Amino acid sequence: MNMERAWIPAGVSPAERRRLFSIWIRTGRIPTHRDDGVELKFNPWHDPRDGRFTSGPGGEAAARDGPSERVGEGGGGAGEGGGVVRSDGVYRPGEPGPTLIPIGAPEPPETRGGNIRAFEDPMTLDELPILRDTPAGALLAPLDGFLNITGPGAEIRTALMRAQADKILADIKALDPNFVYQSFQFPSTEAGQRRLIDDLRFNRAVVMMRVKGDLGPLRVEAVRTMQQIADDAYVDGSARLAASALPVRLHEREALGNFIDQEVRRGLRRRFNAAGVVTSGGAQIAVNRREYLSEGSGFRIPDLRIGDVFFDVSLSEKRMSDSQVRQFFEGRSRPSAVVIVRPRQEGGSYIIRRAK
Repeated sequence: MNMERAWIPAGVSPAERRRLFSIWIRTGRIPTHRDDGVELKFNPWHDPRDGRFTSGPGGEAAARDGPSERVGEGGGGAGEGGGVVRSDGVYRPGEPGPTLIPIGAPEPPETRGGNIRAFEDPMTLDELPILRDTPAGALLAPLDGFLNITGPGAEIRTALMRAQADKILADIKALDPNFVYQSFQFPSTEAGQRRLIDDLRFNRAVVMMRVKGDLGPLRVEAVRTMQQIADDAYVDGSARLAASALPVRLHEREALGNFIDQEVRRGLRRRFNAAGVVTSGGAQIAVNRREYLSEGSGFRIPDLRIGDVFFDVSLSEKRMSDSQVRQFFEGRSRPSAVVIVRPRQEGGSYIIRRAK
């Protein structure tokens, strides 16, 4: 190995270090920069004038080595009648076209791999994408575009999704060879494929907790799960309100919030139970359980606790100054962070961290 190319510079952020390490695991190389700042990726065929990918031998190198043949621009490559040209496609000698590698997707079996932490997906709360900091907390970017697939038709998308599912199963088996997943026929719809991958990702996080004691991935999957349930429940609850099919005690806003709370808790229990995780409190995971205050004079009930992180569903914006959040941090569990899960229709979720 060229150790100079495998060196990760000091001072990079944890997310960037994870991204570079993931690239190195897949390719054996770390992206380098020329003196003029152009980043040269691991693709051996890039245009040396601007660093951009070609889909095969191209750029100035093509003038020396022979005519270039851009895949997808005249009948070559992935699929009949041309293919999808992607800037993150990798041209592999001996293959007819670029291998499509979406962010977070696995490499083919013959390439470098096998490190259970080498994923493009965020694996800890610190790596969750942040849209911006708000007075309430760090606003999370949507987490549903993990494959970043743009352009491919259904056939290519299904192949990529299947490869992702197989990779996650391989990750789980690497940690727990005895793991058995329910038998399934790979879904034909995009929605079904994403649900399957979400479920596999959740199971992978549970296995990492059990085998390695690492709660980080499970916290990320909890945010993803709660966000999706909250978004769906918001739509369902709003429709029920419009049809006068949702009980209203004080006002409609309260009724909608209670409905979303119930749906999220029910969905969390269902998902944890399916993965064989106890959520009755007193352990690492607790769904809708009491968290006692330091002085022992009362308690608060977050929707979920994973280790020292609380998760709470809310329609309204909650800040550190709110009594509920303040008492979360002052309680016996001393959480390091509180994740407020809001439907994206109401502004989205965010993280409030303990003041240092």
